[in-house]
Amino acid sequence: MNFIPEQTEAQKVPYFEDVSREQGWQGYATTKNLGRLKSEVTDSIQRLGGFVSGFQAGTFRIDDRDRQGFRIFYSIEGRPARLDIAALPVKSRRDDKKKENSLKMALYMLRIGLDGMWFFQQLSPGYAPLMPFMIADNEGHTVSQLWAESSVMNKLLPPPSADFEVIEGTEVAA
Repeated sequence: MNFIPEQTEAQKVPYFEDVSREQGWQGYATTKNLGRLKSEVTDSIQRLGGFVSGFQAGTFRIDDRDRQGFRIFYSIEGRPARLDIAALPVKSRRDDKKKENSLKMALYMLRIGLDGMWFFQQLSPGYAPLMPFMIADNEGHTVSQLWAESSVMNKLLPPPSADFEVIEGTEVAA
């Protein structure tokens, strides 16, 4: 099933064929299959407190380029959430092997990112890594999507105020 989500503005990304380890890309040569990678992503989301209910494969249309991807549906304490992942585009729409490899790379990198969120959660009390992907309105927008549409977010969050208290701390030697 294909889906074309509403997009505000996406970051320009290179084609799958043009990335390399030297540029910081990881997972482009993974030998893990899609099932294994989905399982690893599920485990990482669960470790962050989410319960994965499913993966929906589809296509994102971004900047006139089709990008294979997934919508990952999960919940946090019963509240629905959705994480959209778009793989890097491939140069040939007919090259199914490259499309699959790009999709595997996206899941591989997502798992790394989720694991990084877990590390950060351990170091930053109160950090809620899965919150940006919670469904925030009746139209199915996530908190992140509403944030990107700042005019909508301004209605949800109060404007910044100059009335705040600065608490100074002291440096502790290790």
